[in-house]
Amino acid sequence: MKPEPAPMIGAIVVFILGLLFWLEGHRDPGDLPAHSRANLIFAISIIISGLLLIVATGRMWFKHLWHDRYGKQKKRRR
Repeated sequence: MKPEPAPMIGAIVVFILGLLFWLEGHRDPGDLPAHSRANLIFAISIIISGLLLIVATGRMWFKHLWHDRYGKQKKRRR
């Protein structure tokens, strides 16, 4: 099983954007409100990307929910 590509790409994009905003917010050492905003946005982006990562890998975590009980059986009963 492979992870879902769309949520995985979304998690990577959200994390990179949060990291870039954090770096931009910490560029000026004297601007303390920008530091706190950057930290908050980076924390939120980590949470969102973590949730997207869980969604992307959900089939690997919960295999018992994704088995095909009635569809593709190896032996057909007649």
